[in-house]
Amino acid sequence: MKKIALTFSALFFTLISFSQGIAVQGLARDANNTARTNASVPLTFEIYYLNSSNNPVDIYSSTSTLQTDAFGVFSHVINLPNTTETQFSNHELYLKIKEGATEISNEVFKRVPLAYAASNGVPTGSIMPFIGTAAPAGWVLCDGGAIPIDSNTLTLRTLLGSANAPNLQGMFLRGTGTSPVNSQDGPALKTTQQDANKSHSHAKGSLATSNAGAHSHNLFIRKHWRSFDGDSGTPIPYSEGGDYSSNLPTDTEPAHSHSITGSTANQGTESRPVNYGVNYIIKL
Repeated sequence: MKKIALTFSALFFTLISFSQGIAVQGLARDANNTARTNASVPLTFEIYYLNSSNNPVDIYSSTSTLQTDAFGVFSHVINLPNTTETQFSNHELYLKIKEGATEISNEVFKRVPLAYAASNGVPTGSIMPFIGTAAPAGWVLCDGGAIPIDSNTLTLRTLLGSANAPNLQGMFLRGTGTSPVNSQDGPALKTTQQDANKSHSHAKGSLATSNAGAHSHNLFIRKHWRSFDGDSGTPIPYSEGGDYSSNLPTDTEPAHSHSITGSTANQGTESRPVNYGVNYIIKL
C-alpha cells in the first residue's frame, strides 16, 4: 500500500497569520521510499488540544486532495476560521495529518519566544479601547451583549461567570483592590462602583458683599407751637403753621459688609476629567 513517509526534515508547517492560514509542506513517498511525483494525494488535517483528562478535543478538520510536483513535494495552506484564533491563545494545539486511516504526522505547534510571550496578542479576558463600532475577530464589544456559546468562548464565559460581556458603556476602568497611594478602595473584581465626590468644604474665597453702604437720611419736621391765655394761664391747643425744619440728619452708618448664606449654583451632574469616546472590547 502506498504511503507518505515523512521525517522531521521533510514536513514543515507554520502559522502565517489567521487571515492567511497555516502553510504545510512535505515530501510524499511510497512504501519503497520513492518520491510520489506528479501524484494526487488526499490528506486530512486535524487541529486539536488535550483537555484536563488528556483527551483530544477537536477544533478543526478538513480534507484536501493535493498535487505533488516532479520531486514529490506538496504544499498546502489550511484556511482557519477566525473562531480558532482564541484556541491558539488558550491551549497548546496539535496538528495531525492523515492519508485515509494512516497517520502521517502528529506534531505540537511550536512557538517562537516572542509569539509565546505575546500569547497571540493578549490573553482571554483582556480589555482594551477600540475606535471601531464592530469588534474584530476574536473579540466582542463590552456592551452587555451575549457572548457566542461555543468551544471558542468557553474560557471567557468561565472567567466572567456570565454568558454576557460586561457593559462598560460610559464607564472608566479602575484597578480593583486598595490604592497604595491614598488607601482608597477600587471596585471588587468584575463589579461596578458608584460615582462619588470626596467629602469636603470650601472657604469663602473671593465671595463678599459690597461694602459701599455708608449713608444718612435727612429728617423733615413741621414747625408747631403752643400758647397760653395771658389772663388765666389756660393752655391754648396746638396750632400748626410755618415752614418745615430741614437738614436735620440721622446718625451716619459707616461702611460695612454682610454674611453670605446659601450655596453656589449647580455646575453639572457628575465629576469627570477631559475624555475621548471609545468602545471597549474584550478578548475571547
